[in-house]
Amino acid sequence: MKLYNILNKIYGITMMASFFLAALPIIPFIVAIIVGGTTAEAISLFISEKFYPVVMVLASFAVIIGLIAMYIGKKEDFSLKTLSKKEDK
Repeated sequence: MKLYNILNKIYGITMMASFFLAALPIIPFIVAIIVGGTTAEAISLFISEKFYPVVMVLASFAVIIGLIAMYIGKKEDFSLKTLSKKEDK
């Protein structure tokens, strides 16, 4: 159970980090809209080609860690057994 707790903490931290990192480029996009021209194009290209792929990899890593934690912790959130238990109540 200790490994489950560690993986759950890693999942939470990486998912929260990827959420905030995905929201971070709002400010540079607003600056790009105000500045305009080739500078705006450079800012937008950097965010879409360099920054967001890293955030996507981090989010994917978080999901994989979360699924492994569910498997190790014997959580059956995605099974039909859980659905049938909820319907019986």
